[in-house]
Amino acid sequence: MLKSKWVGFIGFLWISALGTLLHFTYEWSGGNSFVGLFSAVSESVWEHLKLLFFPASAYALVLSPFVRKKYPAILTAFAAATVCSMLLMTMLYYTYSGILGRDIPLVNIGLFYVCAALNAALGMKWSRKWQQTSNLWGLALMAAVSVCFFRFTVNPPDLGIFAAP
Repeated sequence: MLKSKWVGFIGFLWISALGTLLHFTYEWSGGNSFVGLFSAVSESVWEHLKLLFFPASAYALVLSPFVRKKYPAILTAFAAATVCSMLLMTMLYYTYSGILGRDIPLVNIGLFYVCAALNAALGMKWSRKWQQTSNLWGLALMAAVSVCFFRFTVNPPDLGIFAAP
């Protein structure tokens, strides 16, 4: 059995690598609409949250069968950690870009990796603490967020978070 530090570190590497690839897969696919459901289709903040959400969710889903005896709430813990990390990434982006009056791509990349690390760390920490929590909550949260991503990718509302900066 892997130690939780390694599980968290591997999660960070997975989220970082897959999230980085997802930044480009829509363009590489020639604008394939199915690929666009999971990849960034524009430079909006909303679309960039997919780069964290889908790799983190996939990691938790793949990891769950292997560690569910030791961490019975891993899906719920990772789902909650992912939502918290996405909120933090959004808040930090709007805070620094609002103060500076512009965004800086290198800072945006750094925010993504910091939030990927936080996501993996919180997911493992909460997995150890939430032993009595059902994974159904996590599956429901992942499904709800996925539906939002799918819906708003196809038909984004006229709000700033959905607009390219």
